[in-house]
Amino acid sequence: MKKILFSMAIITANYAFGQMNLEHSYTSDNSHWDVYSDNSTSHYLIGRGNNIFDIYNANHTLYKTLTPNIPNNYIYIPELLKENYSISKRIFNTDNKLEFILTFINNQGGQQLMLIINEDGTIIKQFGDDYYSHYQIFHDVVSNQNKFVISKGSGTNTITEVYSLPTSTLTTLEIQTQNKNKLSAFPIPANKLLNIVNPGNGGNNVQVYDVSGKIVLHKSFTSEEKNISIDVESLKTGVYLYKIGDQHSKFIKN
Repeated sequence: MKKILFSMAIITANYAFGQMNLEHSYTSDNSHWDVYSDNSTSHYLIGRGNNIFDIYNANHTLYKTLTPNIPNNYIYIPELLKENYSISKRIFNTDNKLEFILTFINNQGGQQLMLIINEDGTIIKQFGDDYYSHYQIFHDVVSNQNKFVISKGSGTNTITEVYSLPTSTLTTLEIQTQNKNKLSAFPIPANKLLNIVNPGNGGNNVQVYDVSGKIVLHKSFTSEEKNISIDVESLKTGVYLYKIGDQHSKFIKN
């Protein structure tokens, strides 16, 4: 009995000192939510339905409603391979407006459309159906520029495009922080080969997991290999996780 009372006392004490308080609840349209935070403020992006998004301030009051101008029959899809920078500032423009990367799909033909758009609905850049949804943002120390890299299919080839971005000290620090310990691979979606950039973290084996957590593929490599190619053709269509050392990321198998 004393042991039971002692255990209950510990649980009660832990609950009292570690209690989480519900601050606010949002109801969305089954798409997803995103959060942006910097040194001065935070914002929440909530999908409201019919390609409409509500942007809320840190105190949960409505900041703006975003309605992207997209073609008919296109609907918003939550990005399965959600990258960093889905909400950002001062990466694609030098102003103080929020920026979003949103992906849509034609519910009749299946074509995809990815938009980089600001909080006013102004399209900064759009990428059509031949582009892969995976992208990378990094700081090029040689040119002292921030850059955006994205690939697209062209017949049996893959074309990789590199865009220079406005550079500031703030965005450079943000990019370097977000890219730390981050894996990258291409093309995504992958059909036959997945090419993984060697993270140089001391790992020498890449492991691929299915959604149940089961290892379905693995391959050893040397530290000298810059890109690790792994044959994923035998995998079923779906989302998979790949892991090297203590780093991991996701990819889609077509």
